[in-house]
Order: sequence, then structure tokens, then C-alpha cells
Amino acid sequence: MSAPEAIRYRRPVPSPRSAARLPAIDMVKGWAIIGVTFIHSTWLGEQSPLMSLLFLHAVPVFLILFGTNSESWFARRAPAGRIPVWYERGLKRILVPTWAMLAVWWVLVLLLHPAIVRVTISLPFYHALGYLKQVGTGWFITVILQLVLLFPLFHWLARRAGIGVVLALGAVATLATLTWVQPIRATLGLGGWMVFSPRFFLHVAFGMLLAPHVHRIGPRALVTAAVAYALLAAIQEKLVLAGWWRFANRLLELPLTVLLLGVMAPLARVRWLETGLSWLGRHSLGLYLGQLLTHNAFLFAFGGECTIFGCKGGLFERFDLGVYTLILAAGSLFFLGAGHAALRAVEVLRENGAPLPDLST
Repeated sequence: MSAPEAIRYRRPVPSPRSAARLPAIDMVKGWAIIGVTFIHSTWLGEQSPLMSLLFLHAVPVFLILFGTNSESWFARRAPAGRIPVWYERGLKRILVPTWAMLAVWWVLVLLLHPAIVRVTISLPFYHALGYLKQVGTGWFITVILQLVLLFPLFHWLARRAGIGVVLALGAVATLATLTWVQPIRATLGLGGWMVFSPRFFLHVAFGMLLAPHVHRIGPRALVTAAVAYALLAAIQEKLVLAGWWRFANRLLELPLTVLLLGVMAPLARVRWLETGLSWLGRHSLGLYLGQLLTHNAFLFAFGGECTIFGCKGGLFERFDLGVYTLILAAGSLFFLGAGHAALRAVEVLRENGAPLPDLST
């Protein structure tokens, strides 16, 4: 990136339209939380095209949109004092709900004594810090907390050196983790690999790149994304260049996100679809935490085991997986409602003089 381009990036002047919440972003997040439900229920199976080419990529799509929304948040605020506000916002929006979820998770562990959880003295301390060790499907929360901590550095570097440098460094970090995946796993263990955030640095940087343009993805960008997606999908499915499937699998999410944003823009005109997906998107973190609790509870009660290689045994054999998908969705909504009720109760007590913190964001 040339010096003039870097300067232009350092001083973004967001338009009123880009500063507002965009339905397409919320709708894609809504699509992604539906995809997460399908992943956890295993209803569609990992080999179906809907899963391998779409829904299995839902969580990295979340991380790309994290980069987009975070960069937009920073661009809309004056530099003075925004970093403390950013961290306070992350504490209230992510860590406090995570602690509330973990309180319920520990009750489930103490009541059901699941064989898949090994309680140690250090485990509560890991959880207090946001490292959701042994909490099934909790790896995403640990990754997002790392990215919240690091994002001011991403933004600072983009302003100093240009978004091209951030994108290049993110690509180096992500592709390096894919090149040396086995040594990293051998060193960190499978759980450590799952929460190793550098494997998604490219996604955050790409989301930052999208931030100024997300409201005006034109036909040329969509065609380019479609071609890139088709090529990466062919490699991922080992139709061509089979040895590169792991790289294609991780890079596929970049053009996929562009395509999803492009598709959602016209679909936003369908009122009921926009309303439903946007609502899911705006509440996606709460739904994710609620689904995490539901999924863990059923694993504890009925057995079964999930790894990055798939799920087997226990509830996956005892339940119709379509029914279990509905159970996960219902559990997400139940715990989301419980969380909102708890927030309202805290606010009422605080307004009546109780020494409780203001958790509004």
C-alpha cells in the first residue's frame, strides 16, 4: 500500500450509512448461529454439501464479522479514551455473560458428575480468566476474548502501516498455523489448538478490510468472490490440488462472507426474513452461550463425545438428530431469556440502591 493510501486509511471518515447498523451483517450473523446449531446437533452430517461448503464455516464467518464490526466501532469514535471503553464493553458484553453461563455449567458438573469433565483445583481459575477449558464448544468464547484483547493493536497497526500490512501479517499467522498444524497440536494439545487465536488472524484482518465497503458490495466484488469460492470449494473437496485442501478449507470463509453479505442485502427487503435473521444475529452471543449450556447438559446426562473430528455415542445415538436440533434451539432461547431476566433484575436492584455495577452497554 502506498503512503497516500495508508494516510487515507488512517483517517477514516465513515458515512452516516456505514456508521449505522447494517441489516446484512446481522442477517449473516443470524445465518451463522443457525449453522452453529446444525454443527452441534450433527443433524445434516459433516459430509453433506450444506455442511462442508456452508454451515461448517459458520464460526469463522463470525470472526470475520467481528473484525468488520470492531473496525467500524473504532472508526466511529474519537481516539481519546476509546480503548478503556472498548475493554469495558468487552467485559460487559462477553466476559460477564460468560461468567454467568459458567456458574450454571459448574452446577451441572457438580450435580451430574460427567465422566468427560476432570475437575481440578486450577479449572475455576482458568474459567475466571475466560479460558473455557473442558467446557464443550466453549473454545470460541476463549478465542473471541483473545481477539477483543488484541484488536486495539490490529487497529493501531492498520492506521500506522495500512490495512494491507495487517492483512499480510494476518495471512502469515493463519497460513503458518495450517502449515505446522501437527507440531502446534503436539505442543499445545488439541484443546490448546482449538483456542489458538492466530489461526484466525487473517479472518479478523479481512473483516477490517471489508468494514468501509460492506454497505456497497457490487456485482464485480460478488463475481470475484463467487469465482474464488468455487475454486477453494473444489480444492477443499479434493477435486483439484488435493494436497491443499486444509488451506482451502480455512480460506473459503473469506469469499463466503462476501457472498453472504451480498445475498442478504436484497433479502433484507423481505420483512419477516430480515426481522428474524437480524434478531438472531443481534442475540447471537447469548444464543451461543445458551446452546453451549444445553449441549453440555445433554452430553453430561446422556453421554457422548465431540471433538474436531466429529461427535459419536450417547445422545447422538439415543436422540433423533432433527429433534435434538430443535432441543438446542429451544435451549438457546430459554437461557437467552433467563439471561435477559437476570439483567433486568440487576438493573432494578441497582436503581433501588443496591451496590451493583451498571451492566448496560
